[in-house]
Amino acid sequence: MKRIAYILFAFVAAIMTMTSCDKWDCNGDLDGMWQLTEWRDQDNNVKATKEDMIFYSFQLQMASFRKQSGGDYYISSMLEVMPDQIRIYNPAVYRGGGHDEIQEMSKLAIYGVPEDGIFKIQVLTGSNMELKTNTEETLVFRKY
Repeated sequence: MKRIAYILFAFVAAIMTMTSCDKWDCNGDLDGMWQLTEWRDQDNNVKATKEDMIFYSFQLQMASFRKQSGGDYYISSMLEVMPDQIRIYNPAVYRGGGHDEIQEMSKLAIYGVPEDGIFKIQVLTGSNMELKTNTEETLVFRKY
């Protein structure tokens, strides 16, 4: 009788493990952590390099941005991914107690995110990404 109970327990545990989490990566090569290696404006002037320590992270319908040079700044936002573009919207800062505070899009400017939040995907592989804004700025990343 004990043996049947153990087998039944193992079976139930296996079924629960397989169905316990349905949140899988949904953005293909975009999902993961990226370091900005170069940011150029429309006149091809360098605005930031990897020494500026700017990082993007994409997972599910969320994007997170972090800048470690000159202080440690962190903000997250909602994310919409289409085949040829990314849209960032509703940036928010966690205020504690389970509450976020929605911020203006301008708060994302230090990370290279344009006011409209739209990036056109120029290159996206498992290790490299190049994004272009509507104002013709170019951001180049490496996955880490």
